[in-house]
Amino acid sequence: MIPTALRFLALCLFMLCMAGRPSIAAEPRAEPLPTVTIGVVADHEPYTWVENGRVVGFSIDVLDEIARQAGLRFEYRAGSWPELYPAFLRGEIDAIDGISYREERSSQVRFTAPYHLRHTVVMHDTRRPLPPVADLAGLKRFRVGIVRDIYFKSALVDHGIELVEYDGLPNLVRAIAFGWVDAIVGPELALGFLARKAGFNQIGVAARIPMGGLEIEDFRIGVPPQAPDLHARLAAAVAAIAPGRLAELEHRWQELGGRPAETGGDFRLSEQQALYVRGLGPLRVGITRDYPPFSFADDGRTQGLAVDVLLRVQDLTGLQTIIVADTWPVLLELFQRGEIDLIANISETPERRRFTRFTAPYHRIPNVVFTRTEHTRRLTSAGQLHGMRVAVTAGVFYEQPLRAHLGDSVLAFSSQQAMFTALAEGSVDAVLSPLHNGQHWIRTLGLSSLHVAGELELEGHSGEDLRFGVRPALEPLAAIIDAALASLSPTERHTIANRWLGAALPAATAGGDGTPVAFDDRERSFLQERQNTLKVCTSPNWMPFEGVDARGRHSGMAADFLGLFASRSGVRFETVLLPSWNDALGAIRERRCDLLTLAVQTPERLTYLNFTDPYYTVPHILLGRIETPFLDDMDQLAGRNVGVVRGHSLLRWLRERYPLIHIVEVDSEIDGLHRLQRGTLYGLLSNLNSAGYHLHELGLADIKVLGRIPGDAALSVATRNDLPELHAIARKLIATLGTQDRHRIESKWRAIAVEQKVDYRLLWQWASIGVLALVALLLWNRKLGTLNRQLAEANARLEQYSLSDGLTGLGNRKYFDREFDTGFAWCQRSRTGFAVVMIDIDHFKHINDTWGHPAGDECLRLLADCLRTHFRRDTDRLARLGGEEFVLFLPFSDADATLARIEAVHAEIATLRAPAGSQGIGFTISAGVAIGIPSTAEYASDYLKRADQALYEAKRSGRNRIIVDRH
Repeated sequence: MIPTALRFLALCLFMLCMAGRPSIAAEPRAEPLPTVTIGVVADHEPYTWVENGRVVGFSIDVLDEIARQAGLRFEYRAGSWPELYPAFLRGEIDAIDGISYREERSSQVRFTAPYHLRHTVVMHDTRRPLPPVADLAGLKRFRVGIVRDIYFKSALVDHGIELVEYDGLPNLVRAIAFGWVDAIVGPELALGFLARKAGFNQIGVAARIPMGGLEIEDFRIGVPPQAPDLHARLAAAVAAIAPGRLAELEHRWQELGGRPAETGGDFRLSEQQALYVRGLGPLRVGITRDYPPFSFADDGRTQGLAVDVLLRVQDLTGLQTIIVADTWPVLLELFQRGEIDLIANISETPERRRFTRFTAPYHRIPNVVFTRTEHTRRLTSAGQLHGMRVAVTAGVFYEQPLRAHLGDSVLAFSSQQAMFTALAEGSVDAVLSPLHNGQHWIRTLGLSSLHVAGELELEGHSGEDLRFGVRPALEPLAAIIDAALASLSPTERHTIANRWLGAALPAATAGGDGTPVAFDDRERSFLQERQNTLKVCTSPNWMPFEGVDARGRHSGMAADFLGLFASRSGVRFETVLLPSWNDALGAIRERRCDLLTLAVQTPERLTYLNFTDPYYTVPHILLGRIETPFLDDMDQLAGRNVGVVRGHSLLRWLRERYPLIHIVEVDSEIDGLHRLQRGTLYGLLSNLNSAGYHLHELGLADIKVLGRIPGDAALSVATRNDLPELHAIARKLIATLGTQDRHRIESKWRAIAVEQKVDYRLLWQWASIGVLALVALLLWNRKLGTLNRQLAEANARLEQYSLSDGLTGLGNRKYFDREFDTGFAWCQRSRTGFAVVMIDIDHFKHINDTWGHPAGDECLRLLADCLRTHFRRDTDRLARLGGEEFVLFLPFSDADATLARIEAVHAEIATLRAPAGSQGIGFTISAGVAIGIPSTAEYASDYLKRADQALYEAKRSGRNRIIVDRH
């Protein structure tokens, strides 16, 4: 074997000879760099480790810098230290990385200067901070975690510190995150890297304390003594690296997972993607309202890590969204029914792929087991939970796998708060929850008796991966969101994560502190030009948000917010009273005023307005008469008159999304309530705040909430967009609002009542008359309600009879004519798949001629019942067109699954027997299918014609088969 020094010398001589030779080419070819084999430890994250067949890590980045400075090419040989060091001493590799200087090694190794000093530090959970610690003695009162048999263990033992040992740094990080120890001691860069990688942004350095020289370990490159030239070259390269560059690399690996802070780059949609996004209109996004710190509603604001990521995606893509904040079970059901378009924090499972198109994960969270007592034996698997009552969030992705192990001992809760309260009270024995979410509820509810007992490990479910879920009909949107997520730089991701997973909830959660606004020179000049006065468009009939009091003054929540803005900025707000909300929109569009205090962002309004971040959110609801059934889904409103205030932010969305609803524009909510009472409206779109206010003020006891309309009103300050200074001023005004401000204003208008002076001398005189009148009114209302219900039921039956086929109970030709074009148009607008199936009983004339028409009728009824059994979803439409000809049409998200349902009908029909004779009558069907995603150039009749032609082809080919025309 050739010694390392000789090999390096030969390499240098060869390079000198080549340099002296004359060039014979027009452009000289670059000679390959000399190669140096360097040994690196294979499992030393984050310094060096092997990932996807490549050696990566902080040390590799530094070594690459050294190689560039030295004009060398490093060939990395990865292995364990016990393998590498002897190989280095035997001369099998040219150099070795990450070696520390030891006097006893100096005869066998030439050392470069250190390129990194690994600092051993004390780290803590910043949500459970340690007091200031100056030396090892300061740790005596705490449980301290270390890696088993670490080299500095004796120094800690000598100071009487209570130690808890763990296998490996990742387990050490989990111990502090889960609260099993009060502090951990280990290498700063490695612990920081592993904490960020696991999503534990709250773990930070508590102290750097002396440990008799053991607290610092130097990283150098070692070279054999017989290779002085290589040593000199490497030593010079190490010295040439700027200290700032090394600090940048350390930060990159400790805080950003090794990715450069500036990666991400400019994000631009392609022309086709931009056109697609513009055509979508506002999208309804489901946000879990009790899932802090990832998403939660707080004093009318929806916020959290998932919300910040969503807002950034909106900024990059231009998407318009309507927030729907609710519990997870409700959101999942709405999403499956297609009543919301996106869901912001959903984990991927095979079952959910049927109705969801997933983006890449934007965050991962460990799921842990919380119990009332600390367990010395960690609970990490389902088997260890046998015999315990285990609480989970209803619909969570691991609920069914867990039930497969534990059966009925798994209890599903719709409320996170209720789940942890049940654990504290002893109603359940364990709670499974994401770590940060559970820790939030423990702190918020003061449940100090609860502890993390272990990290849950179910097969195929190693944690919770937060992704955006997209309706299958909007599949291209998943790729667009993925591209936007990929463009977020590590610094940006790190900032968002630190904001919500750091030491405490940020100022944004609590709001501003009420301090005066600091305007810059440009903003002050803008205000001075307008005598420090801004004009606000207002409407008189949107209480409790906005209105006019008995003295003609601007009143409501908007007026109170403006009062706060004025007191904290010195700006005077002049209200411009308009007859209606629609008039207020018109006035600001015509630039007759400067801002709106409470407005919802829509694509149309963005053409003339800028919007601040939402600062107050309220759910939309549907009001109806007391006898009206509760609303299960929006399809129940098909054919009904629903009142919507003219100019409402949801007006366009309702018309596009639910074309079968008869939208009736009303001048105001009061106008709508009167129409609702008169019976000219079936329902009225409202929101919780204004509905409660008006029902109380008008004394309407016969109106109730029918259900939730997916899509919350996220209210912002809107400013005219031709004056950008206004937008900057409005944002600063919003920043002054705090949680207490919002809570105080909301509470005031929730509790306010119409005050009346009462003449007590007349009170008792009228009391008895009033009671008698009330009793009579109640009796009459009950009788009237019964009559109305009977009449409504009769009308419904009449309508049903007029649209039904008398023999089969399916829709008739009239029903088909009413529904077919509407169903096609909905699929065309929403870019959803549409399928039409024409079905015919084979040789039906022969059945009638042989067995008689009653037997033929029985075959028709059997076919109809079979179709009803297989196609009973709300969106499936079935009709008998006449004779033995049936038609099925429906939207779909999965073409193969739809065709499988049709095949199932075809197979089952062949097994049916209509009663006749001794053995009954068997029959088969032929079917023609037209399936595809309708383009804007197509008509419903095109699909019907294609299905009819496919049916003809099925008959011509021998019957008893299905022919599919895909498009």
